[in-house]
Amino acid sequence: MDKDSISASQENSGLESSKGWPLWLVTVGPGIVYGLSVLGAGDIVTNSVAGASYRYSLIWSLWMALIFRYVWVNVSAKYVLVTGESLLEGYGRIGLWVPFVVLLGFLPARHITNEYLMLMMGDTSNSLFPISIEWGSQIWACFFTLIGFAMTFWGGYPTIERFCKVLVGIMGGSLLVAAMLSNPDPVGIARGVFVPSLPQADGLQSSLLIVMALIGTEAGSTANLYYSYFIREKGWKGVSYLKRQRFDLASGVLALFVMGALLQIAAAGTINPLGIQVEDSEDLGHMFTQTQGTIGLIVFNLGLWGAAFSTFVGFNLGGALVFTDICRNFVPKLKDSPIKKREDYNAKKDPIYRFMLAFWCITPLYVVFTGASMVWLVLMFNALQVMLIPVLAVPLLKITNDRKLMGEYTNGWLTNSILIFLVLLAIYFTIQNAAELWANLGRLI
Repeated sequence: MDKDSISASQENSGLESSKGWPLWLVTVGPGIVYGLSVLGAGDIVTNSVAGASYRYSLIWSLWMALIFRYVWVNVSAKYVLVTGESLLEGYGRIGLWVPFVVLLGFLPARHITNEYLMLMMGDTSNSLFPISIEWGSQIWACFFTLIGFAMTFWGGYPTIERFCKVLVGIMGGSLLVAAMLSNPDPVGIARGVFVPSLPQADGLQSSLLIVMALIGTEAGSTANLYYSYFIREKGWKGVSYLKRQRFDLASGVLALFVMGALLQIAAAGTINPLGIQVEDSEDLGHMFTQTQGTIGLIVFNLGLWGAAFSTFVGFNLGGALVFTDICRNFVPKLKDSPIKKREDYNAKKDPIYRFMLAFWCITPLYVVFTGASMVWLVLMFNALQVMLIPVLAVPLLKITNDRKLMGEYTNGWLTNSILIFLVLLAIYFTIQNAAELWANLGRLI
């Protein structure tokens, strides 16, 4: 198909077939799955620290960071819908080294991430529903690991989507209650949303670092690969779905903004007046509990559990789809398999997909019995993940500006400017994380 001949009328046909807003809203799904997949415990802690340290002053940085993420992910989805190729097939046009670097990076990163998520699911569940034995957290960790594995292995994308639509309502509702109980200041909130500032109460550098952390974690992540696979699992193919896809992704990003802003508001009204320096997630949990009682305990631990469990199922689903795509398109003995060539091919039934899900979900379980530090696991994961971001961003710029591939849907100047900024930001964080990792290793030695 000649990509230059694709017309705007084809793009609009997806909206006409939706027969109005209600059905359009019903079909939204990949954006919510993606949003909850990337809503990690780090996001919960970072937004809470921002509110606790600077009240409402840094809410603006949240929407700015999410705009960057929206552009990155939207460009990836546009490539898939316009060309009909998977995102990794597009990366393969740059060189076979790109998908293989992703493949090699995914193997350890997914394992380490799951270790951290299992520990988080166990600790938060035991805080909400204590099991009065020594191994209470471990029992909860194993339970939710097996539940998550069953959802992804037998249920696949449709099950994860239904779950995420329910979870986003529960998490959003609980955070709204916490924010309302914090005696919010509407004028201060409006100023924090619409008037960018870097407060100097605790030093300019501290607020700047929080802003950079929000932008870095929200805008650049290897999880940005997953959304384009979720829309394929949803059955969205062709440019007729472009407008629907943009609305869907915007809904997921909006959900991330609302939950992050509510966390900042709740922390601003409950923790900030105490004048206590926040060090880690345990401090936040204790403070929410002290200031809001049982509601604070439920809200904060439910937020951490929801972020951990949704990331666990979303990351494993997306990671297995990416891994399967690489194997079926670039590994010599696997890409010619008759399994991929079948007309009724379904990635969920692919042996590679099922093997990787089992491998990533089950093999890290040993960590819950080791007493490993979650902080150390997060450090290792960030060091591995951030190095992949420039590798993904630069090829994305190239393939989405190729007129032979994209036709009239090549990037505009604003999109390219944002992506270039993200490339530079990713390089900065790569250098920063490398220096931090080297310093930590030096202290250990």
